[in-house]
Amino acid sequence: MRRNAFLGYLIAQVVVIVLVTVIFKTIPDRQIAATVAGVLFVGLPVVLMALEYKRAQLSQFFWFVAVLQFWTLFALPILGIRLLNWGVSFEELSFIGIPGPVLHQWSSKSYMVMVIFTAWTWFKLSRKPSEQ
Repeated sequence: MRRNAFLGYLIAQVVVIVLVTVIFKTIPDRQIAATVAGVLFVGLPVVLMALEYKRAQLSQFFWFVAVLQFWTLFALPILGIRLLNWGVSFEELSFIGIPGPVLHQWSSKSYMVMVIFTAWTWFKLSRKPSEQ
């Protein structure tokens, strides 16, 4: 059932947040911890979008937009500037003129948009008859 898929997506998004917290507490080198976390933040949206596209193409268009905005505007650029500027403090980095710390603050809000749209889609599908 599709609504169960979105519940799974929601759980995966929460698990990634827990994993990132654990990563930063267990890996002492912040640059390596941030890179591992960045890989999770880049990989999760790709996996979710691929699973959902295979399952139902673009039937949940606004959910796709919410996931894609996080991936393209924040996850990829943040991981990219970190990797391309290895050894440079994140506070010194910027992407298209936006300082790294500001980009990171915005990315947190963007991630929450993705989580909210996932929860909203799960709720919306759970209210429909079970032909979904």
